[in-house]
Amino acid sequence: MQALRFKRWQTADQGRHLQHFWFLPNVATCYAMANLLAEKHNSFWLEYEVVVAAGASAGISLEALPPVRNTIGSGFTTKTITLSCGKLTTGVTVPQWSSILMLRNLKSPETYFQSAFRVQSPWSIKNPNGDNPNEEEILKPACFVFDFAPTRALRQLAEYGIGLSPNESNPENAIKDLVSFLPVLAYDGANMTQIDAGGILDIAMAGTSATLLARKWESALLVNVDNDALRRVLDNPEAMAAVERIEG
Repeated sequence: MQALRFKRWQTADQGRHLQHFWFLPNVATCYAMANLLAEKHNSFWLEYEVVVAAGASAGISLEALPPVRNTIGSGFTTKTITLSCGKLTTGVTVPQWSSILMLRNLKSPETYFQSAFRVQSPWSIKNPNGDNPNEEEILKPACFVFDFAPTRALRQLAEYGIGLSPNESNPENAIKDLVSFLPVLAYDGANMTQIDAGGILDIAMAGTSATLLARKWESALLVNVDNDALRRVLDNPEAMAAVERIEG
């Protein structure tokens, strides 16, 4: 699961990295999101062509796929967003999809990762310059899963990793194997930090990891020590005793 800090790409690269698949709760929310994205004040998203792959009008099962492929086309310069609440989340390959936004609560790790794997499909072309049949150009070097409910997302990751290694007695080791292939990045202030297996378990169970919690406590925003506060600490034997017990 990764989060992406957007930057400006040249036009030829934009289609490779900005083909979105958004997973929403139901048909009504898909159409509501499409209407919201079409509002004039959402100027950034107006560059994208939105495909609603939800409801009876989208067709049954794989019938919803051709409109998506027709909209994306070659995928080099187009910008598209596919909205779905269940269609196209299994057994479908759209090479140009490179990111998925999880905008619904999912209790099943299998459903979560089956949907995430839609953007993991490889995208490459053989003999790109027409002079070397053995040459292959990778057009999608990475894919991204965006999730703004970290506790829920990492609980899914923890359950999935443990389920993949049923004979492993230490859950941290089981998750470590999974995140070696699926690194997890957290946005912490102005930085992207990678979370290890222990941190994933902490967040899944408690809502935050010890490392991230320590960073928050060390933040200058929480520290306001003026002369008056320092004098009161120095004059209080119990406070001084507590300070002396703090490890460096």
